[in-house]
Amino acid sequence: MLAILGPRIGSELHLSNEVVFLGLTVMMTISALCGPLLGRMLVRHGAAPVLVTGTILFAAGFGLLASAGGVVSYLLGWAVMGLAGTCGLTTAAHTAVVERVGAESRRSLTLLMVFTGLSGAVFLPFTAFADQHLGWRGTLIFYGCFQLFVLLPLYLFVLPQRTAPNTDHSLKTADAPKVPVDTRRAFLLLAAMTTLSAFTAFGLSPLLPLLLVHSGASQALAIQLASVRSVLAITARGLDFLLGKRGNPFVTCMIGLCLLLVSFVLLIGFSPAMPAFIGFIAFFGFGAGVLTVSRAVLPLAVFSPTQYGLQAARISLPQNLAIAVAPVIFTMALDRGGVGAMLGIASILIGLSVLLLILLWRTVRQGA
Repeated sequence: MLAILGPRIGSELHLSNEVVFLGLTVMMTISALCGPLLGRMLVRHGAAPVLVTGTILFAAGFGLLASAGGVVSYLLGWAVMGLAGTCGLTTAAHTAVVERVGAESRRSLTLLMVFTGLSGAVFLPFTAFADQHLGWRGTLIFYGCFQLFVLLPLYLFVLPQRTAPNTDHSLKTADAPKVPVDTRRAFLLLAAMTTLSAFTAFGLSPLLPLLLVHSGASQALAIQLASVRSVLAITARGLDFLLGKRGNPFVTCMIGLCLLLVSFVLLIGFSPAMPAFIGFIAFFGFGAGVLTVSRAVLPLAVFSPTQYGLQAARISLPQNLAIAVAPVIFTMALDRGGVGAMLGIASILIGLSVLLLILLWRTVRQGA
């Protein structure tokens, strides 16, 4: 959203670009810090009331941003958006799916992520169109009304009731995933692995054009190749959906991590050759898409469906904090050490993720 509205917001409110985009950091930080609270809310109340609360908070956040007159009111609006994101985005939505489908939720989660991956392709052009005709304040008011008059009724009246644990066949012992004996160890391994992989994938993604330019690509080529990444990521999610029950979330995650490592080797070893640029984007795009799905479904493979919301929310604390600071860290590495330093750090982090995934896999198998 800020990629389209940010310049106009900054110009009218007399804010620098750094302050404008600081709003996203405020939102991500608050969402991360509220992760443990979200887990307790999901266990106590279920996902539907949490999603309803998130929708109302989103409407309030959009309203505050639309009425902002300076830096304080602007950042206050983003703070409310952070609370809204805690209740109304990924973790709560995924928990709603698991509550209704149970242990067989993987395909449903993947399908949901295919649609969320397409959201940027739909709403970025629409935001630009609305900005031209309504202005940035009118666009934000429209999105607030969309929350209240479209999403809120859907959550209240269309979302199916969750299945009771004692009646859902997918939650019976024979069908549910085995829970590791050492749950604490499994949680720590899963949280560390997903945090490191998310730090790397989300940290590099917004910097892909800059990374390609520093590797020898032209500005135009870098932008064209970087724009293909999101399409490849969505394609990877679609392929994972087609695999369905035949896929293993641990194997899928390992494939995603290995694809990222291959992409780094290609760019470090063979740039500025054109095949290196194409191969880097192809492997990185598919790998990042596969990892996005894996981060959503791995908690379901490690813990029981009734634990999914609590554990996923707890994992979101370090993961969202890592995502918030990752672009800054990688930008510093690129500026001070060049492409080699940046991708060297990324390779080490993904290598550690591979080791953590192997340890997690062994822990789950031992507890089965």
